[in-house]
Amino acid sequence: MIVFITGASGFIGSRLVEHLLGRGDSEIYALVRNPAKLSWLPDNPALHLLGGDLLSLPDLPKNLEVVFHLAGLTKAANRSGYYTVNQQGTARLVEHLLQRGLSPKFIYLSSLAAGRPATNGRPVKEDEPPKPASPYGESKLLAEQEILKHRQILSATIIRAAAIYGPRDRDFLQFFELINRGWMFTFSQIITMSLCYVDDLVRALELCAEKSPGRGEIYNVADPVPRTWEDIGEEAARILNKKVKKVKVPLWLVRTVAGLSELGSKLSGKATPLNLSKYRDMEKLSWVADPAKIKEELGFETAWPFGQALEVTINWYKANGWL
Repeated sequence: MIVFITGASGFIGSRLVEHLLGRGDSEIYALVRNPAKLSWLPDNPALHLLGGDLLSLPDLPKNLEVVFHLAGLTKAANRSGYYTVNQQGTARLVEHLLQRGLSPKFIYLSSLAAGRPATNGRPVKEDEPPKPASPYGESKLLAEQEILKHRQILSATIIRAAAIYGPRDRDFLQFFELINRGWMFTFSQIITMSLCYVDDLVRALELCAEKSPGRGEIYNVADPVPRTWEDIGEEAARILNKKVKKVKVPLWLVRTVAGLSELGSKLSGKATPLNLSKYRDMEKLSWVADPAKIKEELGFETAWPFGQALEVTINWYKANGWL
């Protein structure tokens, strides 16, 4: 399998690279934006590093079979950054392929944020009208639409992934750091979300490439059992063997902190994990997906139990000095 991967040096991309190399039948071309951040990519003759980014793409092999488009911006110093990278970058990649007469299978990693929040405890299906709550979610939906414009000539599959966790992830790290110090912040309202362990997501990506489900199919990828923020914290505390003091934080205070954090980002030019885009997703309280479609059509379901996957994740953090 001859593969091009964007976002290959990141948390999810590097795990996908490892998995595909482990098959022994893959030739991988990896788009690398920052040569200084390659520590998770192995030295392997079947892995070829290509310098560039989504707005400055390199030449690709003419016999390319699969594109895994994982690169994207999840936090930005300015709202426009989401659209530049997620929407315009995706449009540029698709144009780049079509202009060169390339017709690989195209697998796009989107997000549940591109869909809509759940209401009344009912998990969201892929065919429900999207209603993103944040600039991030809107930019991911627009990226999907850039791909779907070409569904008649591009064999594309879109994965709307739940919140992904696992070794190398930094999004949950600060939460676990506080728990490791004996504190757990919860919220004045219950926040519920679908999760997915990174290795399960990697299998879903691989399966979409192998089975070629169709032009423009969208699949939710998530563990079928959603978790509350408190569920995640309590399980982490159990694994870390910590007694924690719970502090309930009102959402209005979270919004205030997010606003101040975003202001600091604009002044410094550096993105921070908590910003108003993240808050707008959070205030919807429930991002829960129905993963039945990918199970019915492709036979995929998550394999990692939550407690076991979280324990592997936390043990990796400890072994690598992150906790």
